[in-house]
Amino acid sequence: MFALLRDRNFRFLWFGQICSQFGDRLTQMVLVALVAQRASGSTLAMAAVMAMTSLPALVVNPFAGAYVDRWDRKRTMIICDLIRALGILLFPWLAVFPNGIPLYIGIFAVFSVAAFFVPARLAIIPDLVAPKDLAQANALFSSSGMIGSAVILLAGALLVEWVGIAKSCWVNGASYVASALFIVPIVRARRRREKAPHSVPFILREIEEGIVELWKHRDTRRATLLVGLLTAGAGASFVVGAVMVQKALGSVTKDLGFLSLWTGVGMFVGALVYGRWGSRAPRQMILGLSFMGAGAALWLFITAVLWLKSGVAASAASGFLGFWIAPVGIVTNTLVHEGHTARLHGRIFSSMGVAMNFALILSMLIAGWLAERGQRGIVLACIGGIFAFSGLILLCYTEPRRQKSRLHPHSYSK
Repeated sequence: MFALLRDRNFRFLWFGQICSQFGDRLTQMVLVALVAQRASGSTLAMAAVMAMTSLPALVVNPFAGAYVDRWDRKRTMIICDLIRALGILLFPWLAVFPNGIPLYIGIFAVFSVAAFFVPARLAIIPDLVAPKDLAQANALFSSSGMIGSAVILLAGALLVEWVGIAKSCWVNGASYVASALFIVPIVRARRRREKAPHSVPFILREIEEGIVELWKHRDTRRATLLVGLLTAGAGASFVVGAVMVQKALGSVTKDLGFLSLWTGVGMFVGALVYGRWGSRAPRQMILGLSFMGAGAALWLFITAVLWLKSGVAASAASGFLGFWIAPVGIVTNTLVHEGHTARLHGRIFSSMGVAMNFALILSMLIAGWLAERGQRGIVLACIGGIFAFSGLILLCYTEPRRQKSRLHPHSYSK
Protein backbone atom coordinates (compact mmCIF):
# COMPACT_ATOMS: atom_id res chain seq x y z
CA MET A 1 0.00 0.00 0.00
CA PHE A 2 2.78 2.44 0.87
CA ALA A 3 4.31 1.80 -2.56
CA LEU A 4 1.73 4.29 -3.86
CA LEU A 5 3.73 7.05 -2.17
CA ARG A 6 6.47 6.52 -4.73
CA ASP A 7 4.17 8.26 -7.17
CA ARG A 8 5.05 11.97 -6.98
CA ASN A 9 1.52 13.27 -7.58
CA PHE A 10 -0.17 10.99 -5.06
CA ARG A 11 2.54 11.79 -2.52
CA PHE A 12 1.90 15.55 -2.82
CA LEU A 13 -1.84 14.99 -2.49
CA TRP A 14 -1.26 12.83 0.60
CA PHE A 15 0.94 15.41 2.33
CA GLY A 16 -1.50 18.16 1.42
CA GLN A 17 -4.28 16.12 3.00
CA ILE A 18 -2.33 15.87 6.26
CA CYS A 19 -2.03 19.67 6.40
CA SER A 20 -5.69 20.12 5.51
CA GLN A 21 -6.77 17.64 8.17
CA PHE A 22 -4.68 19.49 10.73
CA GLY A 23 -6.56 22.66 9.82
CA ASP A 24 -9.91 20.88 10.11
CA ARG A 25 -9.11 19.36 13.49
CA LEU A 26 -7.64 22.56 14.89
CA THR A 27 -10.79 24.38 13.77
CA GLN A 28 -12.76 21.81 15.75
CA MET A 29 -10.68 22.46 18.90
CA VAL A 30 -11.02 26.23 18.44
CA LEU A 31 -14.80 25.88 18.29
CA VAL A 32 -14.84 23.64 21.39
CA ALA A 33 -12.84 26.32 23.25
CA LEU A 34 -15.18 29.07 22.04
CA VAL A 35 -18.22 27.14 23.31
CA ALA A 36 -16.55 26.58 26.68
CA GLN A 37 -15.73 30.28 26.82
CA ARG A 38 -19.27 31.39 25.98
CA ALA A 39 -21.41 28.66 27.63
CA SER A 40 -19.35 26.33 29.79
CA GLY A 41 -20.91 22.92 30.41
CA SER A 42 -23.78 23.35 27.93
CA THR A 43 -24.25 20.27 25.74
CA LEU A 44 -26.91 22.08 23.72
CA ALA A 45 -24.58 25.01 22.97
CA MET A 46 -21.92 22.55 21.84
CA ALA A 47 -24.46 20.83 19.60
CA ALA A 48 -25.61 24.15 18.09
CA VAL A 49 -22.10 25.25 17.15
CA MET A 50 -21.15 21.84 15.75
CA ALA A 51 -24.41 21.70 13.81
CA MET A 52 -23.40 24.93 12.05
CA THR A 53 -20.29 23.14 10.77
CA SER A 54 -22.52 20.57 9.04
CA LEU A 55 -25.39 22.78 7.87
CA PRO A 56 -23.53 23.97 4.72
CA ALA A 57 -23.50 20.36 3.51
CA LEU A 58 -27.29 20.44 3.30
CA VAL A 59 -27.45 23.79 1.51
CA VAL A 60 -24.26 23.97 -0.54
CA ASN A 61 -23.18 20.37 -1.18
CA PRO A 62 -25.61 19.58 -4.02
CA PHE A 63 -24.49 22.64 -6.00
CA ALA A 64 -20.85 22.08 -5.04
CA GLY A 65 -20.86 18.59 -6.54
CA ALA A 66 -22.28 19.82 -9.85
CA TYR A 67 -19.64 22.54 -10.14
CA VAL A 68 -16.77 20.31 -9.00
CA ASP A 69 -17.56 17.98 -11.92
CA ARG A 70 -17.23 20.99 -14.25
CA TRP A 71 -14.25 22.78 -12.70
CA ASP A 72 -10.60 21.82 -12.53
CA ARG A 73 -10.43 19.83 -9.28
CA LYS A 74 -6.85 20.77 -8.45
CA ARG A 75 -7.55 24.49 -8.84
CA THR A 76 -10.75 24.14 -6.80
CA MET A 77 -8.85 22.64 -3.85
CA ILE A 78 -6.17 25.35 -3.91
CA ILE A 79 -8.69 28.20 -3.95
CA CYS A 80 -10.77 26.59 -1.19
CA ASP A 81 -7.70 26.20 1.05
CA LEU A 82 -6.72 29.85 0.62
CA ILE A 83 -10.24 31.11 1.34
CA ARG A 84 -10.46 28.97 4.48
CA ALA A 85 -7.07 30.26 5.63
CA LEU A 86 -8.44 33.83 5.56
CA GLY A 87 -11.86 32.97 7.00
CA ILE A 88 -10.55 31.18 10.09
CA LEU A 89 -8.73 34.35 11.20
CA LEU A 90 -12.09 36.06 11.73
CA PHE A 91 -13.40 33.60 14.35
CA PRO A 92 -11.96 35.33 17.48
CA TRP A 93 -13.34 38.68 16.32
CA LEU A 94 -16.78 37.26 15.51
CA ALA A 95 -16.95 35.51 18.90
CA VAL A 96 -16.88 38.90 20.68
CA PHE A 97 -20.50 39.63 19.68
CA PRO A 98 -22.84 38.59 22.53
CA ASN A 99 -25.68 37.01 20.51
CA GLY A 100 -23.51 34.51 18.63
CA ILE A 101 -25.12 35.14 15.23
CA PRO A 102 -21.97 36.63 13.59
CA LEU A 103 -19.97 33.61 14.75
CA TYR A 104 -22.57 31.24 13.33
CA ILE A 105 -22.41 33.10 10.01
CA GLY A 106 -18.62 32.86 9.97
CA ILE A 107 -18.71 29.12 10.71
CA PHE A 108 -21.28 28.60 7.97
CA ALA A 109 -19.16 30.51 5.44
CA VAL A 110 -15.91 28.62 6.18
CA PHE A 111 -17.60 25.23 6.04
CA SER A 112 -19.46 26.20 2.87
CA VAL A 113 -16.07 26.51 1.21
CA ALA A 114 -15.16 23.09 2.61
CA ALA A 115 -18.25 21.72 0.85
CA PHE A 116 -16.43 22.35 -2.46
CA PHE A 117 -13.05 21.12 -1.22
CA VAL A 118 -14.13 17.67 0.03
CA PRO A 119 -15.81 16.29 -3.14
CA ALA A 120 -12.96 17.71 -5.25
CA ARG A 121 -10.42 15.96 -3.02
CA LEU A 122 -12.26 12.64 -3.20
CA ALA A 123 -12.98 12.86 -6.93
CA ILE A 124 -9.37 13.58 -7.94
CA ILE A 125 -8.02 10.24 -6.65
CA PRO A 126 -8.98 8.24 -9.80
CA ASP A 127 -7.08 10.86 -11.85
CA LEU A 128 -3.87 9.94 -10.01
CA VAL A 129 -3.90 6.14 -9.58
CA ALA A 130 -4.68 3.08 -11.69
CA PRO A 131 -8.13 1.46 -11.25
CA LYS A 132 -6.57 -1.65 -9.68
CA ASP A 133 -5.03 0.51 -6.93
CA LEU A 134 -8.21 2.36 -5.89
CA ALA A 135 -8.91 0.31 -2.73
CA GLN A 136 -5.32 0.67 -1.50
CA ALA A 137 -5.25 4.36 -2.47
CA ASN A 138 -8.42 5.07 -0.50
CA ALA A 139 -7.00 3.19 2.50
CA LEU A 140 -3.73 5.11 2.38
CA PHE A 141 -5.47 8.38 1.61
CA SER A 142 -7.76 7.89 4.57
CA SER A 143 -4.71 7.33 6.75
CA SER A 144 -3.80 11.00 6.31
CA GLY A 145 -7.06 11.77 8.11
CA MET A 146 -6.06 9.38 10.83
CA ILE A 147 -2.73 11.18 11.25
CA GLY A 148 -4.61 14.47 11.44
CA SER A 149 -6.87 12.99 14.11
CA ALA A 150 -3.98 11.58 16.09
CA VAL A 151 -0.68 13.36 16.80
CA ILE A 152 -1.69 16.57 15.03
CA LEU A 153 -5.05 16.81 16.80
CA LEU A 154 -3.35 16.42 20.16
CA ALA A 155 -0.94 19.19 19.18
CA GLY A 156 -3.91 21.36 18.21
CA ALA A 157 -5.71 20.72 21.49
CA LEU A 158 -2.60 21.58 23.51
CA LEU A 159 -2.01 24.62 21.34
CA VAL A 160 -5.47 26.02 22.08
CA GLU A 161 -5.04 25.27 25.79
CA TRP A 162 -1.60 26.91 26.03
CA VAL A 163 -1.55 29.87 23.60
CA GLY A 164 -5.25 30.72 23.37
CA ILE A 165 -7.81 30.91 20.61
CA ALA A 166 -6.52 33.91 18.63
CA LYS A 167 -2.96 32.61 18.10
CA SER A 168 -4.30 29.15 17.34
CA CYS A 169 -6.33 30.63 14.49
CA TRP A 170 -3.11 31.97 12.90
CA VAL A 171 -1.59 28.49 13.01
CA ASN A 172 -4.85 27.14 11.64
CA GLY A 173 -4.71 29.47 8.65
CA ALA A 174 -1.08 28.54 7.98
CA SER A 175 -2.01 24.84 7.81
CA TYR A 176 -4.51 25.53 5.00
CA VAL A 177 -1.89 27.55 3.12
CA ALA A 178 0.53 24.61 3.47
CA SER A 179 -2.14 22.29 2.06
CA ALA A 180 -2.52 24.54 -0.99
CA LEU A 181 1.26 24.64 -1.54
CA PHE A 182 1.44 20.83 -1.58
CA ILE A 183 -1.38 20.62 -4.14
CA VAL A 184 0.22 23.12 -6.55
CA PRO A 185 2.93 20.76 -7.95
CA ILE A 186 0.47 17.93 -8.74
CA VAL A 187 0.39 16.98 -12.42
CA ARG A 188 -2.41 14.57 -13.28
CA ALA A 189 -4.02 13.15 -16.36
CA ARG A 190 -6.24 15.76 -17.88
CA ARG A 191 -9.88 14.84 -17.55
CA ARG A 192 -12.15 16.04 -20.30
CA ARG A 193 -14.69 18.31 -18.65
CA GLU A 194 -18.12 18.65 -20.11
CA LYS A 195 -19.14 21.93 -21.67
CA ALA A 196 -22.50 22.57 -20.09
CA PRO A 197 -24.70 25.62 -19.49
CA HIS A 198 -24.50 27.31 -16.09
CA SER A 199 -28.20 28.12 -15.91
CA VAL A 200 -30.01 27.24 -12.70
CA PRO A 201 -32.42 24.73 -14.34
CA PHE A 202 -29.50 22.86 -15.92
CA ILE A 203 -27.57 22.79 -12.64
CA LEU A 204 -30.65 21.43 -10.87
CA ARG A 205 -30.94 18.69 -13.49
CA GLU A 206 -27.30 17.74 -12.90
CA ILE A 207 -27.91 17.63 -9.15
CA GLU A 208 -30.90 15.37 -9.75
CA GLU A 209 -28.76 13.14 -11.97
CA GLY A 210 -26.23 12.65 -9.17
CA ILE A 211 -28.94 11.84 -6.59
CA VAL A 212 -30.68 9.38 -8.93
CA GLU A 213 -27.37 7.69 -9.79
CA LEU A 214 -26.56 7.26 -6.10
CA TRP A 215 -30.00 5.94 -5.19
CA LYS A 216 -30.45 3.46 -8.04
CA HIS A 217 -27.08 1.79 -7.35
CA ARG A 218 -27.94 -0.74 -4.63
CA ASP A 219 -24.55 -1.00 -2.96
CA THR A 220 -23.84 2.74 -2.97
CA ARG A 221 -27.29 3.35 -1.51
CA ARG A 222 -26.69 0.83 1.27
CA ALA A 223 -23.24 2.23 1.98
CA THR A 224 -24.68 5.76 2.18
CA LEU A 225 -27.27 4.67 4.73
CA LEU A 226 -24.63 2.91 6.82
CA VAL A 227 -22.20 5.84 6.72
CA GLY A 228 -25.11 8.13 7.60
CA LEU A 229 -25.81 5.96 10.64
CA LEU A 230 -22.16 6.02 11.66
CA THR A 231 -21.94 9.78 11.12
CA ALA A 232 -25.09 10.38 13.18
CA GLY A 233 -23.72 8.28 16.01
CA ALA A 234 -20.32 9.96 15.83
CA GLY A 235 -21.82 13.45 15.94
CA ALA A 236 -24.09 12.65 18.86
CA SER A 237 -21.21 10.95 20.68
CA PHE A 238 -18.93 13.94 20.18
CA VAL A 239 -21.24 16.62 21.57
CA VAL A 240 -22.24 14.45 24.53
CA GLY A 241 -18.82 12.92 25.10
CA ALA A 242 -16.94 16.23 24.87
CA VAL A 243 -18.95 17.81 27.70
CA MET A 244 -18.84 14.56 29.68
CA VAL A 245 -15.03 14.47 29.43
CA GLN A 246 -14.74 18.16 30.36
CA LYS A 247 -16.81 17.59 33.50
CA ALA A 248 -15.29 14.24 34.53
CA LEU A 249 -11.61 14.85 33.72
CA GLY A 250 -11.45 18.61 34.28
CA SER A 251 -10.01 20.32 31.19
CA VAL A 252 -11.37 22.23 28.18
CA THR A 253 -9.44 20.74 25.25
CA LYS A 254 -6.37 18.93 26.65
CA ASP A 255 -8.07 15.65 27.57
CA LEU A 256 -10.12 15.75 24.37
CA GLY A 257 -6.84 16.09 22.48
CA PHE A 258 -5.32 13.02 24.15
CA LEU A 259 -8.46 10.97 23.57
CA SER A 260 -8.55 12.08 19.94
CA LEU A 261 -4.88 11.10 19.66
CA TRP A 262 -5.72 7.51 20.50
CA THR A 263 -8.84 7.53 18.34
CA GLY A 264 -6.64 8.63 15.45
CA VAL A 265 -4.00 6.01 16.23
CA GLY A 266 -6.73 3.36 16.24
CA MET A 267 -8.11 4.63 12.93
CA PHE A 268 -4.64 4.66 11.40
CA VAL A 269 -3.99 1.07 12.46
CA GLY A 270 -7.48 0.06 11.32
CA ALA A 271 -6.91 1.60 7.90
CA LEU A 272 -3.57 -0.16 7.53
CA VAL A 273 -4.99 -3.53 8.62
CA TYR A 274 -7.91 -3.19 6.22
CA GLY A 275 -5.68 -2.10 3.33
CA ARG A 276 -3.26 -4.99 3.92
CA TRP A 277 -5.59 -7.88 4.83
CA GLY A 278 -9.21 -6.78 4.74
CA SER A 279 -9.63 -5.25 1.28
CA ARG A 280 -10.37 -8.66 -0.27
CA ALA A 281 -12.80 -9.80 2.43
CA PRO A 282 -16.59 -9.55 1.87
CA ARG A 283 -17.38 -5.91 2.35
CA GLN A 284 -20.64 -6.42 4.19
CA MET A 285 -18.85 -8.64 6.72
CA ILE A 286 -16.25 -5.89 7.25
CA LEU A 287 -19.02 -3.34 7.81
CA GLY A 288 -20.82 -5.64 10.26
CA LEU A 289 -17.69 -6.20 12.32
CA SER A 290 -16.95 -2.47 12.25
CA PHE A 291 -20.34 -1.51 13.69
CA MET A 292 -20.28 -4.20 16.38
CA GLY A 293 -16.77 -3.17 17.41
CA ALA A 294 -17.78 0.50 17.52
CA GLY A 295 -20.72 -0.29 19.80
CA ALA A 296 -18.52 -2.25 22.21
CA ALA A 297 -15.95 0.56 22.21
CA LEU A 298 -18.56 3.17 23.20
CA TRP A 299 -19.65 1.04 26.16
CA LEU A 300 -16.02 0.73 27.27
CA PHE A 301 -15.61 4.51 26.91
CA ILE A 302 -18.60 5.20 29.19
CA THR A 303 -17.17 2.83 31.81
CA ALA A 304 -13.75 4.46 31.65
CA VAL A 305 -14.97 8.08 31.92
CA LEU A 306 -17.98 7.90 34.26
CA TRP A 307 -17.10 4.99 36.54
CA LEU A 308 -13.32 4.72 36.52
CA LYS A 309 -12.65 8.42 35.72
CA SER A 310 -9.44 7.21 34.10
CA GLY A 311 -7.84 9.00 31.19
CA VAL A 312 -5.72 5.91 30.44
CA ALA A 313 -8.76 3.61 30.21
CA ALA A 314 -10.66 6.21 28.16
CA SER A 315 -7.70 6.46 25.76
CA ALA A 316 -7.69 2.68 25.29
CA ALA A 317 -11.42 2.71 24.56
CA SER A 318 -10.93 5.59 22.09
CA GLY A 319 -8.22 3.66 20.24
CA PHE A 320 -10.48 0.61 20.09
CA LEU A 321 -13.27 2.77 18.65
CA GLY A 322 -10.99 4.26 16.01
CA PHE A 323 -9.77 0.84 14.90
CA TRP A 324 -13.26 -0.42 14.16
CA ILE A 325 -14.72 2.64 12.41
CA ALA A 326 -11.78 3.15 10.03
CA PRO A 327 -12.84 0.65 7.31
CA VAL A 328 -16.33 2.13 6.86
CA GLY A 329 -15.25 5.24 4.96
CA ILE A 330 -12.69 3.29 2.91
CA VAL A 331 -15.29 0.75 1.77
CA THR A 332 -17.76 3.50 0.88
CA ASN A 333 -15.30 5.59 -1.15
CA THR A 334 -14.09 2.52 -3.05
CA LEU A 335 -17.67 1.50 -3.89
CA VAL A 336 -18.28 4.93 -5.43
CA HIS A 337 -15.03 4.91 -7.42
CA GLU A 338 -15.65 1.41 -8.75
CA GLY A 339 -19.38 1.60 -9.37
CA HIS A 340 -19.85 5.00 -11.03
CA THR A 341 -18.43 6.89 -13.99
CA ALA A 342 -15.78 9.50 -13.16
CA ARG A 343 -17.83 12.39 -14.51
CA LEU A 344 -20.40 11.86 -11.73
CA HIS A 345 -18.03 11.37 -8.79
CA GLY A 346 -18.26 14.97 -7.54
CA ARG A 347 -22.06 14.93 -7.58
CA ILE A 348 -22.29 11.50 -5.94
CA PHE A 349 -19.90 12.38 -3.12
CA SER A 350 -21.79 15.64 -2.59
CA SER A 351 -25.13 13.83 -2.49
CA MET A 352 -23.71 11.42 0.06
CA GLY A 353 -22.49 14.42 2.03
CA VAL A 354 -26.02 15.84 2.12
CA ALA A 355 -27.43 12.62 3.59
CA MET A 356 -24.58 12.25 6.08
CA ASN A 357 -24.68 15.81 7.32
CA PHE A 358 -28.47 15.84 7.63
CA ALA A 359 -28.11 12.82 9.92
CA LEU A 360 -25.23 14.53 11.71
CA ILE A 361 -27.08 17.79 12.44
CA LEU A 362 -30.26 16.03 13.54
CA SER A 363 -28.40 13.60 15.81
CA MET A 364 -26.26 16.31 17.44
CA LEU A 365 -29.25 18.51 18.27
CA ILE A 366 -31.35 15.60 19.55
CA ALA A 367 -28.46 14.20 21.61
CA GLY A 368 -27.68 17.65 23.02
CA TRP A 369 -31.32 18.15 24.02
CA LEU A 370 -31.57 14.68 25.60
CA ALA A 371 -28.29 15.09 27.47
CA GLU A 372 -29.47 18.37 28.96
CA ARG A 373 -32.48 16.54 30.42
CA GLY A 374 -30.98 13.20 31.39
CA GLN A 375 -27.78 11.26 31.88
CA ARG A 376 -25.11 11.73 29.22
CA GLY A 377 -23.91 8.17 29.77
CA ILE A 378 -27.34 6.77 28.92
CA VAL A 379 -27.34 8.64 25.60
CA LEU A 380 -23.93 7.22 24.68
CA ALA A 381 -24.97 3.72 25.78
CA CYS A 382 -28.00 3.86 23.47
CA ILE A 383 -25.80 4.91 20.55
CA GLY A 384 -23.49 1.98 21.25
CA GLY A 385 -26.48 -0.37 21.32
CA ILE A 386 -27.70 0.87 17.94
CA PHE A 387 -24.24 0.34 16.45
CA ALA A 388 -23.93 -3.19 17.84
CA PHE A 389 -27.43 -4.19 16.70
CA SER A 390 -26.79 -2.83 13.19
CA GLY A 391 -23.54 -4.75 12.96
CA LEU A 392 -25.24 -7.96 14.06
CA ILE A 393 -27.86 -7.58 11.31
CA LEU A 394 -25.14 -7.03 8.70
CA LEU A 395 -23.26 -10.15 9.82
CA CYS A 396 -26.40 -12.27 9.81
CA TYR A 397 -27.25 -11.08 6.32
CA THR A 398 -23.73 -11.91 5.10
CA GLU A 399 -23.80 -15.51 6.39
CA PRO A 400 -25.76 -17.13 3.49
CA ARG A 401 -23.31 -15.63 0.98
CA ARG A 402 -20.12 -16.64 2.74
CA GLN A 403 -19.46 -19.68 0.56
CA LYS A 404 -19.79 -17.59 -2.56
CA SER A 405 -17.61 -14.87 -1.05
CA ARG A 406 -14.71 -17.33 -0.70
CA LEU A 407 -14.53 -17.44 -4.47
CA HIS A 408 -15.54 -13.86 -5.11
CA PRO A 409 -14.43 -11.61 -2.24
CA HIS A 410 -16.40 -8.64 -3.57
CA SER A 411 -19.56 -10.54 -4.47
CA TYR A 412 -21.49 -8.42 -1.98
CA SER A 413 -20.76 -5.30 -3.99
CA LYS A 414 -21.87 -6.88 -7.23
